[in-house]
Amino acid sequence: MKEETTHGLSPEKLARLLALGLQGNNAQDILGSSRTPGEVLQYILANKPALDPAMPDSIPALLNRPCEEMLAVADQTMGDLLLSSTTDLAAVKTLKDYGKELVRRGGPEAEQAAATAIYYAAIAGALVFHQQKITRHPDERLLRAYRDLDQKPWIPSELKDLFERACAVCQRRRGKPE
Repeated sequence: MKEETTHGLSPEKLARLLALGLQGNNAQDILGSSRTPGEVLQYILANKPALDPAMPDSIPALLNRPCEEMLAVADQTMGDLLLSSTTDLAAVKTLKDYGKELVRRGGPEAEQAAATAIYYAAIAGALVFHQQKITRHPDERLLRAYRDLDQKPWIPSELKDLFERACAVCQRRRGKPE
Protein backbone atom coordinates (compact mmCIF):
# COMPACT_ATOMS: atom_id res chain seq x y z
CA MET A 1 0.00 0.00 0.00
CA LYS A 2 1.30 3.41 -1.05
CA GLU A 3 1.55 5.83 1.86
CA GLU A 4 0.53 9.43 1.14
CA THR A 5 3.14 11.82 2.55
CA THR A 6 1.92 15.17 1.22
CA HIS A 7 -1.39 15.19 3.10
CA GLY A 8 -3.28 16.10 -0.07
CA LEU A 9 -1.40 19.33 -0.74
CA SER A 10 -1.21 20.52 -4.32
CA PRO A 11 2.30 20.85 -5.81
CA GLU A 12 2.03 24.65 -5.54
CA LYS A 13 1.08 24.53 -1.84
CA LEU A 14 3.75 21.93 -1.15
CA ALA A 15 6.39 24.12 -2.81
CA ARG A 16 5.23 27.11 -0.77
CA LEU A 17 5.29 25.08 2.44
CA LEU A 18 8.84 23.92 1.72
CA ALA A 19 9.90 27.50 1.05
CA LEU A 20 8.28 28.55 4.33
CA GLY A 21 10.08 25.82 6.19
CA LEU A 22 13.35 27.17 4.90
CA GLN A 23 12.46 30.77 5.71
CA GLY A 24 10.27 30.22 8.77
CA ASN A 25 8.48 33.54 8.45
CA ASN A 26 4.85 33.09 7.46
CA ALA A 27 2.57 33.25 10.47
CA GLN A 28 -0.60 32.91 8.41
CA ASP A 29 0.29 29.62 6.75
CA ILE A 30 2.12 28.08 9.69
CA LEU A 31 -0.15 29.17 12.53
CA GLY A 32 -3.45 29.15 10.68
CA SER A 33 -6.59 31.01 11.59
CA SER A 34 -7.32 29.12 14.81
CA ARG A 35 -4.50 30.78 16.76
CA THR A 36 -4.85 33.58 19.25
CA PRO A 37 -3.45 37.08 18.64
CA GLY A 38 -0.80 36.38 21.29
CA GLU A 39 0.35 33.20 19.56
CA VAL A 40 0.56 34.94 16.19
CA LEU A 41 2.40 37.92 17.68
CA GLN A 42 4.86 35.69 19.57
CA TYR A 43 5.56 33.77 16.37
CA ILE A 44 6.22 36.97 14.41
CA LEU A 45 8.42 38.46 17.13
CA ALA A 46 10.47 35.27 17.54
CA ASN A 47 11.33 34.92 13.86
CA LYS A 48 13.60 36.78 11.48
CA PRO A 49 11.92 39.01 8.91
CA ALA A 50 11.19 37.32 5.59
CA LEU A 51 13.16 39.16 2.94
CA ASP A 52 12.90 36.85 -0.07
CA PRO A 53 10.77 38.77 -2.61
CA ALA A 54 9.66 35.45 -4.10
CA MET A 55 7.76 34.69 -0.87
CA PRO A 56 4.28 36.26 -1.09
CA ASP A 57 4.22 37.36 2.57
CA SER A 58 7.79 38.66 2.70
CA ILE A 59 8.48 42.29 3.51
CA PRO A 60 9.65 43.14 -0.04
CA ALA A 61 6.68 41.34 -1.62
CA LEU A 62 4.07 43.03 0.59
CA LEU A 63 5.65 46.47 0.28
CA ASN A 64 6.39 46.00 -3.42
CA ARG A 65 9.95 47.32 -3.10
CA PRO A 66 13.44 45.86 -2.54
CA CYS A 67 13.87 46.91 1.15
CA GLU A 68 17.68 47.02 1.09
CA GLU A 69 17.58 48.73 4.49
CA MET A 70 16.56 45.37 5.97
CA LEU A 71 19.54 43.39 4.66
CA ALA A 72 21.87 44.58 7.44
CA VAL A 73 19.41 43.38 10.10
CA ALA A 74 18.26 40.17 8.42
CA ASP A 75 19.91 38.01 11.09
CA GLN A 76 17.85 39.54 13.93
CA THR A 77 14.36 38.59 15.01
CA MET A 78 11.43 40.94 14.55
CA GLY A 79 11.23 41.29 18.32
CA ASP A 80 14.89 42.27 18.58
CA LEU A 81 14.47 44.80 15.79
CA LEU A 82 11.41 46.42 17.32
CA LEU A 83 12.84 46.55 20.85
CA SER A 84 16.39 47.68 20.13
CA SER A 85 17.70 51.23 20.28
CA THR A 86 20.32 50.27 17.69
CA THR A 87 17.88 49.33 14.93
CA ASP A 88 18.32 51.81 12.09
CA LEU A 89 15.43 54.25 11.69
CA ALA A 90 14.99 53.23 8.03
CA ALA A 91 14.48 49.62 9.12
CA VAL A 92 12.00 50.74 11.80
CA LYS A 93 10.03 52.66 9.15
CA THR A 94 10.00 49.57 6.97
CA LEU A 95 8.66 47.47 9.85
CA LYS A 96 5.92 50.07 10.40
CA ASP A 97 5.00 49.92 6.71
CA TYR A 98 5.03 46.11 6.87
CA GLY A 99 2.69 46.06 9.87
CA LYS A 100 0.40 48.56 8.16
CA GLU A 101 0.29 46.47 4.99
CA LEU A 102 -0.44 43.29 6.95
CA VAL A 103 -3.41 45.06 8.53
CA ARG A 104 -4.54 46.49 5.22
CA ARG A 105 -4.57 43.17 3.39
CA GLY A 106 -7.06 41.63 5.81
CA GLY A 107 -7.12 38.11 7.15
CA PRO A 108 -8.05 36.35 10.36
CA GLU A 109 -8.74 38.53 13.38
CA ALA A 110 -5.73 37.18 15.30
CA GLU A 111 -3.38 38.19 12.48
CA GLN A 112 -4.97 41.63 12.23
CA ALA A 113 -4.46 42.18 15.95
CA ALA A 114 -0.83 40.99 15.84
CA ALA A 115 -0.10 43.14 12.78
CA THR A 116 -1.60 46.16 14.55
CA ALA A 117 0.73 45.55 17.49
CA ILE A 118 3.73 45.36 15.11
CA TYR A 119 2.66 48.60 13.41
CA TYR A 120 2.35 50.52 16.68
CA ALA A 121 5.50 48.94 18.13
CA ALA A 122 7.52 50.28 15.20
CA ILE A 123 6.05 53.76 15.69
CA ALA A 124 6.77 53.50 19.43
CA GLY A 125 10.35 52.39 18.76
CA ALA A 126 10.97 55.39 16.54
CA LEU A 127 9.61 57.72 19.23
CA VAL A 128 11.44 56.10 22.14
CA PHE A 129 14.77 55.19 20.55
CA HIS A 130 15.16 57.78 17.79
CA GLN A 131 12.98 60.67 19.01
CA GLN A 132 11.29 60.61 15.59
CA LYS A 133 7.63 60.50 14.73
CA ILE A 134 7.15 58.23 11.69
CA THR A 135 3.39 58.55 11.35
CA ARG A 136 0.84 61.25 10.67
CA HIS A 137 -1.32 60.07 13.57
CA PRO A 138 -1.66 62.79 16.20
CA ASP A 139 -0.14 62.10 19.60
CA GLU A 140 -3.63 61.79 21.13
CA ARG A 141 -4.44 58.90 18.79
CA LEU A 142 -1.10 57.24 19.50
CA LEU A 143 -1.73 57.54 23.24
CA ARG A 144 -5.12 55.84 22.85
CA ALA A 145 -3.64 53.06 20.72
CA TYR A 146 -0.75 52.44 23.13
CA ARG A 147 -3.06 52.39 26.13
CA ASP A 148 -5.46 50.04 24.36
CA LEU A 149 -2.64 47.69 23.39
CA ASP A 150 -1.16 47.87 26.87
CA GLN A 151 -4.46 46.52 28.24
CA LYS A 152 -4.43 43.45 25.99
CA PRO A 153 -3.41 40.37 27.98
CA TRP A 154 -1.72 38.83 24.94
CA ILE A 155 0.79 41.67 24.47
CA PRO A 156 4.21 40.58 25.78
CA SER A 157 5.64 42.56 28.67
CA GLU A 158 8.52 43.88 26.52
CA LEU A 159 6.07 45.49 24.11
CA LYS A 160 3.94 46.78 26.99
CA ASP A 161 7.05 48.49 28.35
CA LEU A 162 7.76 50.02 24.93
CA PHE A 163 4.17 51.25 24.66
CA GLU A 164 4.36 52.79 28.14
CA ARG A 165 7.60 54.56 27.24
CA ALA A 166 6.03 55.81 24.01
CA CYS A 167 3.05 57.14 26.01
CA ALA A 168 5.48 59.13 28.14
CA VAL A 169 7.09 60.60 25.01
CA CYS A 170 3.69 61.53 23.57
CA GLN A 171 2.66 63.15 26.84
CA ARG A 172 5.88 65.17 26.99
CA ARG A 173 5.37 66.25 23.39
CA ARG A 174 1.88 67.43 24.30
CA GLY A 175 3.26 69.35 27.28
CA LYS A 176 1.38 67.31 29.84
CA PRO A 177 2.94 65.73 32.94
CA GLU A 178 3.41 61.97 32.98
